[in-house]
Amino acid sequence: MSQGETLLVETLPNPYYEKDGITIYHSDCREIVPHLCGVDMVLSDPPYGMNYNTDSTRFSGGEGSHNSQRSRVKGDDAPFDPTPWTSFPKCVLWGSNHYSQRLPKGTTLVWQKKNAEKFGVMLSDAELAWERGGHGVYLFRAVWDGCARETEHGQHYHPAQKPVALMAWCIQRNEPKNVLDPFMGSGSTLVACREFGIPAVGIELEEKYCEIAAKRLSQGVLF
Repeated sequence: MSQGETLLVETLPNPYYEKDGITIYHSDCREIVPHLCGVDMVLSDPPYGMNYNTDSTRFSGGEGSHNSQRSRVKGDDAPFDPTPWTSFPKCVLWGSNHYSQRLPKGTTLVWQKKNAEKFGVMLSDAELAWERGGHGVYLFRAVWDGCARETEHGQHYHPAQKPVALMAWCIQRNEPKNVLDPFMGSGSTLVACREFGIPAVGIELEEKYCEIAAKRLSQGVLF
């Protein structure tokens, strides 16, 4: 994939991180996005509005690792409105089944994250995304269960983290010139963009995840 086009940025605060065409802002996306020009693709895993309990020790009687005890995702306690993002030239939004009634027609992406023999055990077997335009259903398989979630330099960074390979698949499907992730989390979208040499901007409310994403971007190839 060829080098992309850098997003044009009007007056903005200093970025939290900026290197090799990848920029991170520690901010509310509503404060940053109006100042970005020329965004080609939005690729994000937004807060779904499900108020998800991220403390997975509830499945083990209160026992578990430190990584199992996480604070809830900011903004997940209010309904998610995809409308500001669906008008961009290219767009993929994960968790679409939680706000499908507010989405226009488009393509459905499915991430199968469990082995078939584990289907039906407590957590979802797969996750869905809405992709702008087209039609049909497309499947990506990547096991993301238990220790398999800790294959990217041995860490599971965020309660709603997506594999870098999954975000890379979304990028390959759309071949964007640049990418915006307005709900960046731990930065999987940005890491995938870096590997393709595509300029990208990530925006995140919680500073701890900005720091995690910056550290991930300083590491080697992840897929």
